Amino acid sequence: MASVKNPRDAREMYELKQKAMMYYNENGVPQKMEEILNDMFRDDPEDVYGHLANYFETFAKTPTITKLQAREILDSKGQGTIQTEVYCMVKNHEQLLATSALATYNFHPEGAKLEDKEEEERERQTFVKAAIAHITGALGVALKGADPTKQREVDEILFEIIEKLRREEEERKFREREHGDADDVSQHPTEETESTKKSKSPKAKAKAPTVVIIPDEPKEPCLPGSNALCAVSQAVCQAAATLTHIPLYQHIAKLRYDEVPSKFRLPLPLVTIFQSGKVFPGKLNCVKEFMIVPKPEMSLKESIKHISNIYSSIAKQMTLKSGVTMKNVNELGALCPQFDRPEQGLDMLQEAITGQGLTPGEDFHIVLNCAAQEYFDLEKGKYEVMGGSQKTFDDMVEFWPELLGRYPSIIGIIDPIRKQEQDPWMNICERVTERCLVIGEAAYHRPGLLKDEDLTEEFKSSGIVLKLDHMNQISDILTCAKKMEDANNQVIISANLGDSCDTFIVDLAVGMNARFIKIGGPCRGERVSKINRLLQLEDHLTQTGKLAEREPHMFTKISPPPLPEEEGVEGEGENGGTGVDKSEKSESPSRKK
Repeated sequence: MASVKNPRDAREMYELKQKAMMYYNENGVPQKMEEILNDMFRDDPEDVYGHLANYFETFAKTPTITKLQAREILDSKGQGTIQTEVYCMVKNHEQLLATSALATYNFHPEGAKLEDKEEEERERQTFVKAAIAHITGALGVALKGADPTKQREVDEILFEIIEKLRREEEERKFREREHGDADDVSQHPTEETESTKKSKSPKAKAKAPTVVIIPDEPKEPCLPGSNALCAVSQAVCQAAATLTHIPLYQHIAKLRYDEVPSKFRLPLPLVTIFQSGKVFPGKLNCVKEFMIVPKPEMSLKESIKHISNIYSSIAKQMTLKSGVTMKNVNELGALCPQFDRPEQGLDMLQEAITGQGLTPGEDFHIVLNCAAQEYFDLEKGKYEVMGGSQKTFDDMVEFWPELLGRYPSIIGIIDPIRKQEQDPWMNICERVTERCLVIGEAAYHRPGLLKDEDLTEEFKSSGIVLKLDHMNQISDILTCAKKMEDANNQVIISANLGDSCDTFIVDLAVGMNARFIKIGGPCRGERVSKINRLLQLEDHLTQTGKLAEREPHMFTKISPPPLPEEEGVEGEGENGGTGVDKSEKSESPSRKK
């Protein structure tokens, strides 16, 4: 540096040096430089500047969210959905840290009326456009400067914004209705006509029905664009894993358990081979999905190989019998043969399992998705289990235990009856839960509601299906998983009908230690991508010595609560009159010797 001859310039230079020295001392730079230089000389790292970069990175400011971006993309059904991007300020540079795709949500079943499905499609388009506006607008502004590793705080911010928008929308609609009602009253004053008077006559009372049929719950009213909750929550979780330099499943495990476990278990894959039901060929209505699951002791690599062979052998058999079109699969990646009775699908599965040198009920088990709410006739108050065959609530209590008795390889049934029929549901549980899981999917509200609801003795289950879609946030799913596990429920993480090749739910299932993951069929890109991610994680966990063995299947007997005792009669026994059932645990029948 050239010498400073002007005294004024010399003074300014001196003051500048003093400011620089103060600045560096305030930030501890000299001390840190001395520390790292001494340590580095002793460590002698191969990459000197990489070593320096890693050291000083630990003192960098916490990365924060700078903006959110969103756009409309297509899911596996060709429906519009949301792709979300999270940008963060990392070491003075704005970086794109996460891109995620939202699985689509279908309220109406595939067999719904055409006008209902068209209305749902219009609503979906409205929701996607509104969600994109929320993400790039109010939600992006609210999360600016937020730490993405604080998942629960982020989810609370998102929920509060959407709730505020919902309340504002409800108030606006209320004012519109109030104004409209006032106009109607002024133009058409109400007068009691003769016909109205007659209708009020006590003689016009209708005969009360002998059986009270509880209708299905109406669709939850949601603010257009509220699906942004799930889209942003998922993307922020992925961004946090990138920032902390750990795999996504480990970051989710840290959210679930407050620390990263030393061992991880892989979920058992529930793979759909056949899909049936009201909208598919044949008379069979009472089974929507025929799924197979390997025994817990079998490695994932071996089980996927067997599943692929079972699926291929069935497809080949169907092709030889009925032509090449029988190999066609639906949006779930499953085969759709014509079944008139559940026994046809069960026999085909067991024969295919046996054909691979395996034993049904030991090496592989069967799980049925019954989806009872889809074949319940509300007008008749009966279940149309097969074309022309309708059953009452009491009939269903006999139907499922009888079928399971003939097919002991079945270890799980999902929604065997509607949740509105609590007594029959509990009666089915009492009959079968010593050897079979009774699982709720439609039987429970979404996680955002369920987490605040009380679980009662009047309605219990062995497991619950959780999905990452619509308004379901990561924090809500983790909270519900713990709540249901504490109530002796096994957790199933499920893919959606309208999905993408995004594999987030696989890491979610592994990180939260879910017992099962419901994938769909072993076919189609969005299904196979999740299977491949499971295989990748198994390989990684095996190499690092972090793969834990799965526990054997366990079943907890569920009994209805005891009837309330009459006044003046004292309860007998230790738990008399408490409403607490005596649960019994037993191992899988295949493990009893």
